[in-house]
Amino acid sequence: MKILAIMGSPKGKGKTWQLTRQVEEHMQSADPAVEFEYIFLKDVNLQTCRGCFACLSKGEQFCSLQDERAALQAKMDAADGVIFASPVYVYNVTGLMKNFIDRFAYVCHRPRYHGKPALVVSTTGGVGLEVVLPILSFTAGTWGFNVVHRLGMAIDPNRASDAVRAAEQRQADAKAGKAAQVFLRALNTAQPPAPSLVGVAAFTLQKRAFGGAAQDTADYQYWKSKGWLEPGVRYFYPASVNLIKRFIAAILAGIVIRFNSIQL
Repeated sequence: MKILAIMGSPKGKGKTWQLTRQVEEHMQSADPAVEFEYIFLKDVNLQTCRGCFACLSKGEQFCSLQDERAALQAKMDAADGVIFASPVYVYNVTGLMKNFIDRFAYVCHRPRYHGKPALVVSTTGGVGLEVVLPILSFTAGTWGFNVVHRLGMAIDPNRASDAVRAAEQRQADAKAGKAAQVFLRALNTAQPPAPSLVGVAAFTLQKRAFGGAAQDTADYQYWKSKGWLEPGVRYFYPASVNLIKRFIAAILAGIVIRFNSIQL
């Protein structure tokens, strides 16, 4: 079982890495077959997104930046589960993690990780977990990942005493143990998760948008190739979507489309 951990800290092996390592230790204790690979974005050749829109309109293969973006995607494709980890920097993810997210913007339009388990991890010296963890979760969700747990830890940067350090370590270990348990259970579950109302609404909205796009666009071609534009297809993978959920999702999608048309 292969886990890919994408680390967004400029420090590399800092507090967020330490917390992720505790997750690894708990998982390997429960299942020795678990293998971790760490990608430190500070060491990856991932140039800054230029906002040219080529990856969205034409396809990611038309990106003018020749770097390790495709190799990173291949690693996410091959992994059984992915961890997205970033410390809090000024109430947000780090610049490294934000650029990573920007460079994979096209996956928001053309999701490819349908139901693959993901874990998000963050640490802070004070506040900001309530911002960073949802950002990581939402982004991974738009890419198709099933975010099964959010692991966050506030760590006193002053560490006033040995007692404080010991208490923090016990708390971090307990949180990491819980995250490992949830993540491992999701990895061992063959059945993909039932789609949420928000997930069905997002699918409905994108199906309408990309189904009505020009047929030479990357989004239309991708959705067409997946069969998602066919009548009766309700979600990215075969799943039971009840009538009430479909009805509400259609209303939400319609509201978003109407609001955007008014704004334009």
